[in-house]
Amino acid sequence: MDELLVSLQNVSEQLLPFLGVIVLIFLVLVLRKVLHILTDAQVTVSKVNTAMDKVNNSLDELKAPLSTLTRVSHSIDLVQTATESAVKSAVRIVADNFEWIKDSAASVVSKIKKDKKETGGNSDE
Repeated sequence: MDELLVSLQNVSEQLLPFLGVIVLIFLVLVLRKVLHILTDAQVTVSKVNTAMDKVNNSLDELKAPLSTLTRVSHSIDLVQTATESAVKSAVRIVADNFEWIKDSAASVVSKIKKDKKETGGNSDE
């Protein structure tokens, strides 16, 4: 048994440098791959920064038209509010003075009919 352990120790001592070299080669390959990934990430971040700069410039260009649209929208709201108020006032005035308007219209119609009768016109026209 001791001879087996001694033989294994000798084999291990001979294989250990080769295994170390193989591990170092894999470590170099892994580090190289990581370096490649980091380089690609740096290029990608640079492209994203360029794209974000373009988007920011586009947004800055849109600020003026959006400001104009906002002012136009507020103007339209003011016109709508004023129109609504005027219509409500007109309806209220007509409702409050409905009897007077009805009497005035009736007197105008009767005057027109009376004038037609005096001139000999047909009252059904």
